[in-house]
Amino acid sequence: MDGYYTYDQSPHPVSPPSPFRPAKPEDWEPYHDIIAHLYNTMNLKLKDVMAEMEQTYGFKATEKQYKTQLKKWSLDTKYIKASEYLFMIKTMRERAAQNPPKETQFILRGRVVDPKDIARFEKRAQKRGSLKKGDPIQCDEQVEDLVYGTPAPEEASYAAAYAEAYESYQYDSTGDYSYGY
Repeated sequence: MDGYYTYDQSPHPVSPPSPFRPAKPEDWEPYHDIIAHLYNTMNLKLKDVMAEMEQTYGFKATEKQYKTQLKKWSLDTKYIKASEYLFMIKTMRERAAQNPPKETQFILRGRVVDPKDIARFEKRAQKRGSLKKGDPIQCDEQVEDLVYGTPAPEEASYAAAYAEAYESYQYDSTGDYSYGY
């Protein structure tokens, strides 16, 4: 009777669920909220989302499938394209050249764009020679989901933050910065 209440103490590895590969768009729907939470709310990188989905839910899809689905769900809001950066730089230059000069703050897909990111992109593009400091930028297409304007007085340091980041950024010529323009 002593053994009646004992439990097996041997470690049982928990095996992940068997892999499920989505074949149809309907296969993604049960995972929509989970993927949205991991990718946008928890701000995980796509590779980390893919690993979590495979490990926890047995959901295994390719990176291309994820990117397609994120775009379809309008969840691809984290990364800024080169054309979007170019439009922001062009707009900043135009507004700064007005009389009186205007500071510009950008909100892309519902998120405020950090001026340091814009400055870093501009510096890298100048170092590579694809963007000249005084040359006009040829970028006429409007950027979808981009709102810009003059920041509120308490946010007026936006332009100062951009200028400071632009001046202090050091280009690492050993890195691989492959942007397509």
